[in-house]
Amino acid sequence: MQNLHYLDYLAIGLYFLALIWVGLRVARSGKIRGEAESFMAADRDMNLFQTTATTAATDIGGGFSIAMGGLGFTLGISGSWLIAISGLSVILASFLMVPKVKKWADQVQGLTTGDLFEARFDRRTGTLAALVIGLAWFTFVGGQIIAGGKLLQVTLGMNLALAIALAGFIILAYTAMGGLKAVIYTDVLQMVVLFVGVILILVPIGLVKVGGWGGLVQSLSADPQTASLVDWGAIGWKQLLGWFFAIIPIWFISIAALQRIVAARDEKTARRAFLLTGVPIEWPLFAIGSTLVGLFARVLTPELTDPELATPTMILTLLPAGITGIVIAAYIAAVMSSADSCLIGPVSIFTNDIYRKLFRPAAADGELVRVARIMTIVLGVAAIALAYLTPNVLELILYAYTFGAAGLFFPMLGLLFWKRTTASGAFWSMMLGGSSAVIWTLAGEPWGFSSSWAGWIVALPALVFISLATRHSPEENPALFA
Repeated sequence: MQNLHYLDYLAIGLYFLALIWVGLRVARSGKIRGEAESFMAADRDMNLFQTTATTAATDIGGGFSIAMGGLGFTLGISGSWLIAISGLSVILASFLMVPKVKKWADQVQGLTTGDLFEARFDRRTGTLAALVIGLAWFTFVGGQIIAGGKLLQVTLGMNLALAIALAGFIILAYTAMGGLKAVIYTDVLQMVVLFVGVILILVPIGLVKVGGWGGLVQSLSADPQTASLVDWGAIGWKQLLGWFFAIIPIWFISIAALQRIVAARDEKTARRAFLLTGVPIEWPLFAIGSTLVGLFARVLTPELTDPELATPTMILTLLPAGITGIVIAAYIAAVMSSADSCLIGPVSIFTNDIYRKLFRPAAADGELVRVARIMTIVLGVAAIALAYLTPNVLELILYAYTFGAAGLFFPMLGLLFWKRTTASGAFWSMMLGGSSAVIWTLAGEPWGFSSSWAGWIVALPALVFISLATRHSPEENPALFA
């Protein structure tokens, strides 16, 4: 591996400065200084390019980008089905969820998952939904910061603890200054840099180094232990089903997804942005591209002991001075784009669903913005502490997915599509399904049975039977999405 050239350090430094500059520009704008609506909803005026870029950047992000390199190294090209499933989830959400949620959000100025569940059910159910999804996405922030720390550790030769702290500090700085608008504006920059750095630079150079796809297949097929790495169907059906059930619900319950729908200019913009994110951005471009990077590492640096270091190792191994810094910045962009989006979600939930609704119903915009900025710092620091305690990126990400999916997926479907769903049914489905998934995870997933499945087996019957056994309360609005 090469040492970084001063041009590489310059590119990385300029990238960091650009992120901080965006945060400052948004923070100094007239609207963001006094309007919570702008801080948490980006004025509901994002165009198609902005909405697509932020939606894609949020999901692809550092956790998946780094983790997919690791999957490419260990599982091979069949690991790309992980992001393909995520792309399918985005497409389904674009048809089934986006139109209904966007109309609701524009009509009543809704902001969060808590608002949505409260509008359809009642305050108790809305508060529980907000807490469940806020906790899940707070956990997700830690996974992104770990990915950033590992990237900086390898590429800049930093101590891992210092690297995690630095990645966390940059994210907190511009998110606290500009809120969702700063997050979206920086996501646009990050998505452009990520696409250029990975798809247009790293992958083509890697293919040249290994002799193209034919050379890659020949190198790996020569060894029986690595021959399966170039087999698209090598992934076992059990693993594939586990990914499917863990990931398909995510775009229906994601606070980051809901915020992009809220921030989009109109329903048409939001729907198209989600479609473009699913195809072609997630699949095939980033699904295959990020997995190929791991395969390059398996051929060129087979002695690598930590698969999740495959991507940063390839950056230093394959690229010439100057270009290396650009691609490092691309992966830093990936980390930032997911971490900031997952952080601003729990911040909005605390500010809107906890502080405003439960403690300060008459709070002015200025007060809400100040609270949101304080909570950005508090939750961000807590996420960094979590990152220190959990050093595996993919494990943390999938745990957060499982927790949220088991608790909220069926209540969300009931909210959108089944008028007979009652507040009691939704509330207890969340409580029992989420708790079952957590208990099953702590038990070590006996018999290889996924925690998502365990949660769903409890959540769906609870939703149906309790809803049929109870009546709508006076607070409910069963006709909201009729």
